[in-house]
Amino acid sequence: MPELPPWELISFDTAAHAFVFVVLAALTVFSVRRQQTWSQLRRWGYLAVLLGGTAFGLLIEVLQMTMNLGRHGEWSDGISDALGVVVGLLLGYATRRWWE
Repeated sequence: MPELPPWELISFDTAAHAFVFVVLAALTVFSVRRQQTWSQLRRWGYLAVLLGGTAFGLLIEVLQMTMNLGRHGEWSDGISDALGVVVGLLLGYATRRWWE
């Protein structure tokens, strides 16, 4: 990837991270809804997906920073992942009646 100025908010890398986590969060919500225990998870399900998805994105970035595998982690990627999770949750919430 070419070097981008730090002030550039949206880049391909940022959009790619966000898109992957939109898909992850939306599919997680849709999958959980199909389970029998969704009525018990309804109250805390969205929070669990938000925290779990964000933690997963941050874990990936921390592992890239600490492991010597030729990759480097960036906190901006973690923020993009978290924003993607939020958008995925909003998508899942907006379509809740359509899928039930």
